[in-house]
Parts: sequence; C-alpha cells; structure tokens
Amino acid sequence: MIKFFRKIRFELMEKNNTAKYFKYAIGEIILVVIGILIALSINNWNESRKVENKKQELILNLISDFEENIEILKSAISRSDSLNYKMNTFFDNAYLSNPKISVDSLRLLSDGFFRPVSFFPIMVSYEEAMANGNLTILKDKELSKDFIKFQERYKFFGNIQDQLRDSYFKGPIWELNKTIGSISLLTGKNSRKDIQQDYDSYLKLINTPLATATLENSLTINRNTNFTLKRLDFISKKIVATLKELKK
Repeated sequence: MIKFFRKIRFELMEKNNTAKYFKYAIGEIILVVIGILIALSINNWNESRKVENKKQELILNLISDFEENIEILKSAISRSDSLNYKMNTFFDNAYLSNPKISVDSLRLLSDGFFRPVSFFPIMVSYEEAMANGNLTILKDKELSKDFIKFQERYKFFGNIQDQLRDSYFKGPIWELNKTIGSISLLTGKNSRKDIQQDYDSYLKLINTPLATATLENSLTINRNTNFTLKRLDFISKKIVATLKELKK
C-alpha cells in the first residue's frame, strides 16, 4: 500500500502537476489522520474493555465478600439478641420479692452478662482495591459513602469491644471478680460444689452497688453491640444491592 501511494506521488512529481500533487498530498494526510484516529479508537476501546473487565471482577469479589459478611453478621446478631434476652429476663426476675424462677435459672441467665460477641469482617477485596487504586473505577459516590460508613461503624464496634475487654481485665467485671471471690458465684460456672445459695443470699449478692453497676454496664455494652451489628448488616446489604446494580 505504501509503495502504491509512493508510485502515484512520483508520477505526479514527474508530470509536474502541482495542483494534483497538492490535492493528493492533502488526501494522503487525511488518510493518515483517519488511520491514526481509527488506531486510537481501537486502542481506547481495548483499554476501556480492560478497565470494564477489571471493574466487573472487582464487583463480583466485593459482592462475594460482603455477602459473606452478611452471613457472619446474621450469626453475631442472633447471639447478641440471645444475650440481650437473657439479660433482660434476668432483670425482670432477679429482684422480685416472690421469686418465680430458681437461683439456678438466674445463674444461667446471668451468664449472658459475661459473654462477648465478636465480628471480624472479610475486607480482602476492598482493602486490595484501596491499596492499588482500583476502587475508583466503580465511580459511584453513594457506594463510596457506604464503604466509609461501614468502616466507621466497624471502628465503633471495635471501641465497644474494647470497653468489654477493659471491663474484664481492669474495669467493673474485674473489680467484681476480686470483691466476691469469683464471678461463678453469680453464674454458677465452675463454682465449688459445696457452695449453696438460697434466693435471699443470691439477691443480697446481686444487690451490691458493684454487682448492679457491673450487670447494667454489661447490658449497655451488649445493647450498643446489638445496634451496631444491625447497622453494619443494613450497610452491608445496601452495598451488595448497589454492587449488583453495577454488575453486567
């Protein structure tokens, strides 16, 4: 093809046909420009296709991770709901003048005050995308906001867990354990078999200011935990819904 155009150019030059030569030159330039534009368009299309493929792969990975997080949250929320039920049932029955349940039942319920609820989200795809800058290819402001909300809410969840951990090792639970000798006097877990408590002695134990404060503190922590887990669940489901709308 190049030889063909070169031959035409030489023939026009030899015939000294300047007008036709210039027309030919302009036409050749136009063809070259068109060729360059076509090549650029093909290159841009290939690049766009690569970016879109990368975007779709990221979307699928994020959906997979957050759907798994939703399942993990479902279990954590169920555990927190169960603990919340035990704590509230304990308070509803522990201070009655005419007890409706036994001390052993109260002990079983009180165990809920000393049980943590954990949640460790799967964020591999998100963190990798953040690290290599691929998260920007999603181009969705609401999705970006939801990712930030999830991170902030999970950080808050971590702070709540820190409060419970501190309570165990240097806070109310720690102080109560030292004061009464063992938390098992409340829960009946691993307690000495020779220790027997009637309702009055158990009521006297849980009515001490330290015991009351400890139990109420644990209830508050679990309520905050429960609320935060449900917010994380809501945000996760919203993220998955948005990602599915972006999926092709």
